[in-house]
Amino acid sequence: GNICFSPPLPSNSGVMMLFSQDTGRLESILLDEGILTEVRTALAGALAAQLFAPADLDAIGILGCGIQARYQLEALEDVTTCRKVVVWGRDPLKARQYQQDMQISGIWKVEVVSTPREVAQRCRLLVTVTSATEALLRSGDVTPGTHITCIGADAQGKQELDPEIFRSAAVVVCDSRTQCCSFGEVSAAVKCGLIDSASVLEMGQVLDLPELHRKQGDSRITIFDSTGIAAQDVTIAKAVYQQLRQAKL
Repeated sequence: GNICFSPPLPSNSGVMMLFSQDTGRLESILLDEGILTEVRTALAGALAAQLFAPADLDAIGILGCGIQARYQLEALEDVTTCRKVVVWGRDPLKARQYQQDMQISGIWKVEVVSTPREVAQRCRLLVTVTSATEALLRSGDVTPGTHITCIGADAQGKQELDPEIFRSAAVVVCDSRTQCCSFGEVSAAVKCGLIDSASVLEMGQVLDLPELHRKQGDSRITIFDSTGIAAQDVTIAKAVYQQLRQAKL
């Protein structure tokens, strides 16, 4: 991996190239080293939390302590007034480092716990941001009124939730139904016959369905499955490009 190089290279890298839809001309090269992808993923999670997370949170639960786990929490600052965070990581040392890093700003108060179950039992907003290949959370771990944002299962073989959790979910939302049913967190539940793929809604649909959004005292379990789509990259790249043009950079 990239850590084998001296000095170590970043674990995430990338570049975005913008072409004119009208002429096909290359308009801009954004050497963002993957940062824009990290940001757009976090913003998708924040949008899901805005629509489905309870307003009266006691704590935010984070499973994972990598780069995206940091972006996800930072993106929630303007979505909720809750500032208490409960985090679990497979590597306790990395979890402690996450705790230290996220508390530097003085915004967050982060507690490290030893099991994913403890995170789920104490938090009604859960963000799963790991590279797990088997379920971290079981059906009995999740309490009524919880929203779960699933980020980690973005490729074949990845899984963070017990498919049985989907049986208890009143609303299941994704960024792309086709993609998530193929290899996202949703896919295991569909393959097990626990949910019908037709019942999975895309984020673009639920934005226009306020009756599905979280209400006060709502005891439903809701899930957002994010696998990442090109439209998100196009949108954030266009926004950055326009800002650069306005600033004449």
